[in-house]
Amino acid sequence: MKLSHSLLVLCMLPFVKSQAIEVAPGDFEPLPAGANALLLYYQHADRSNLYQNGHKISDDARLSSDIGILRYVHAIGLSENLSWEPQILLPFGQLNASGDIGALGDTRGIGDPIITAPLKWTLPTANKDIFALAPYLSFPVGSYDKNDALNLGENRWRATLQAAYIHHFSPKWALDTVAEASWVSANNDFGPTGAKLEENTRYEYQAAMRYNWTPSTTFAVGGGYVTGSATTVNGVDQHDGVSTSYGRFTVTHFIEPTLQIQAQIGTDIEVEQGLKEGARLNLRVLKVF
Repeated sequence: MKLSHSLLVLCMLPFVKSQAIEVAPGDFEPLPAGANALLLYYQHADRSNLYQNGHKISDDARLSSDIGILRYVHAIGLSENLSWEPQILLPFGQLNASGDIGALGDTRGIGDPIITAPLKWTLPTANKDIFALAPYLSFPVGSYDKNDALNLGENRWRATLQAAYIHHFSPKWALDTVAEASWVSANNDFGPTGAKLEENTRYEYQAAMRYNWTPSTTFAVGGGYVTGSATTVNGVDQHDGVSTSYGRFTVTHFIEPTLQIQAQIGTDIEVEQGLKEGARLNLRVLKVF
């Protein structure tokens, strides 16, 4: 079943909106004061089922994404129990559509760069729990063309605030929880006609249970839920609020004390609007220096 181009463009909105700032298990553990970290991510995902208002309208709407992210972190010790970690993220990659949405074509380029500076408090609990606040700001300078339905840049500012809590049950077990809210400015150059796209606040909740199998190897299982983000185009309600749940399994291993590798697999569990991820693979290399 081929879908009209206008419907395709509108159906892609939930895909763009669901690309939240996911947190890997253990990400909010503080780095040593004065340390630097360089991270390289590779993220691949395949999608084929397209949903509208909770109903599947295609099982051959294929979209694959291959995204890389280069990330730099510097840790500053503000006090014995408080660290500040300014960082920058530079995303890049490609998207490829086929099947019922093949008319969308493909695209490659850079995404919107992101700056963030989490504050991480080590609390005086029995096993030194962590509380953190992380503001993010995305700059609208990534690859964007209003005539393309697929873009790596959003052509709008995005501000995100995450609050995280890590409860250490013991030296081996920990629970990571993260709540997030994200706001965007209007995109005044949306679609071939240069329409005005506005979006409501997006919310996300993530949680993962971690088990330190050895001092160098950790397993984690968890998931998350994304909601909100209903849009209007030139003031017309698109009735496209997101409601997506997903699951993740993560393995992290230190090859040496300053070199870590991480692999994560995942899938969407339930999707109300847009494309459902059938399979996801995230790989990450971290070097501390």
